[in-house]
Amino acid sequence: MTVSACLVLWVLLTALAPLWIPVAFLVGVVRRCSFVVLRLLMFFWVYLAIELMGLVAATGIYLITPRNIERRHGLFFSLECWWGGSLFDWLSRFLSLSTSIEGDEQILPGPVLVFMRHASLIDTALPVAFISRAKGLRLRYVFKRELLVDPCIDVAGHASPNYFIDRGGSAQAELAGVRKLADHLGDEGVLLYPEGTRFTERKKRIALKRLAKTHPELVTMAESFKHSLPPKAGGALTLLDAAPQADVLIVAHRGLEGLAEVADLLSGAVVGQRVEIRIWRINAADIPQGEARRRWLFDWWKRVDDFVYAAG
Repeated sequence: MTVSACLVLWVLLTALAPLWIPVAFLVGVVRRCSFVVLRLLMFFWVYLAIELMGLVAATGIYLITPRNIERRHGLFFSLECWWGGSLFDWLSRFLSLSTSIEGDEQILPGPVLVFMRHASLIDTALPVAFISRAKGLRLRYVFKRELLVDPCIDVAGHASPNYFIDRGGSAQAELAGVRKLADHLGDEGVLLYPEGTRFTERKKRIALKRLAKTHPELVTMAESFKHSLPPKAGGALTLLDAAPQADVLIVAHRGLEGLAEVADLLSGAVVGQRVEIRIWRINAADIPQGEARRRWLFDWWKRVDDFVYAAG
């Protein structure tokens, strides 16, 4: 259904461009919000085009690799890099974003576990553009199941070893699915957003109440976070247990704060932002064992939050 919807929407946007472009331009003049409505509509048109091209490419990959699974995975990785990288490139153009990265020389080699800050609707494109496409590191993703509404993520995501987590499902079953991503990791990586969702003050209050019931000794530290949620340690600890030989990449970024919802994008605050990415690599031998890992993760997330807050 979503494939058909993408095609129909792209055709409609293309056919009606002489109408919606001037209307969106006038809205920008009236609202004085950096013409963000026009910018986002233009990006949505490009997004649909990239989706359709990605689906055609995915179909071709399946047709030419009926039995060669290794070749199929390689082609889907190339498609993933093109798809995600193209989306971020076009988004940067339309929203006039600039990006810098520090620590990217530490990304390779694998195996690695990548724990990344989650703050906005946009930052999910960062690992594809700046880790996989830039460095050639294949990542296995812990996706939320809601992302299956995106047809390319649905088709390509199931062609590679990713896991679509059901946030309302059994914790034990979902963590077992996450654990499988570390099997035969080789020189690849697993990407996880330990916060589980995008930061808002309301979500922070809910997370602190939950933390007070399970690990009250960490509440004081978590309360000090200004731009980050306290990490849900279950997934991260599961991966650390399953891949003890893997180093960890901690990925922080700033410049996309306050963009957790579509309404935030429509405010125009994102236009012209500078996105700064910082990566730290922790050697597997330097990661503590047992329950001390939970405190270790919170200590690192405090460092992530400090990095973000330093720009404020």
